Amino acid sequence: MSTLQELAPGLIRWSEFSDEKQLNFNGYYLAHGGEAVLIDPPELDADALHTLKDTVARAGGNPLKAILLTNVHHDRASQRLKDVFQVPIHIHEQDKPLLEFSPDATFGNGDTLPCGLQVVHLKDQKSPGECALLQKEKKWLFVGDALIGKVPGEVNQLPPDKFDDITKAKEGLKVLLNYEFEDLLLGDGEPIRGNARQTLDVFFTD
Repeated sequence: MSTLQELAPGLIRWSEFSDEKQLNFNGYYLAHGGEAVLIDPPELDADALHTLKDTVARAGGNPLKAILLTNVHHDRASQRLKDVFQVPIHIHEQDKPLLEFSPDATFGNGDTLPCGLQVVHLKDQKSPGECALLQKEKKWLFVGDALIGKVPGEVNQLPPDKFDDITKAKEGLKVLLNYEFEDLLLGDGEPIRGNARQTLDVFFTD
């Protein structure tokens, strides 16, 4: 069963538990600046989908503009929700050829997406177009596969066999230290709410 959880005003999370990975696959609804988006949406059961539809309908001043994917592996329920809400799917330009379907739009490093989200491209990750999405005003950083929160309160990487070179992948994440954020909203595992920057500092010193 998937339920919607309000993390903050305008920020809702829902999850699909993976028996194989033993962690949650997370999706987010973000409403900000007169717009709304879905980020890396996992599957929802009928009740959760009804609640999401109601959330979108009630947020009349923040119409849903897009479904944003942080990487090719997080297409998840994106096509289903595209049909439900009639909104386009966006992905980084380098991951477009790897999708099993054609996205409606692509973005690149430094682009600004709906809700004021800034694209931060992460090099040498599991997929070539892996990126983080930064909401500067709220100090929220959305990260897909590049970091996981399997242990609550900590961040780590996927297993080494998921990368061409896990050392390079970790180096590629250091670009995140150039940005200010307080919450790390992960696609896999438990989000870090508050002190996320310090958590990331610990990750790089281990």
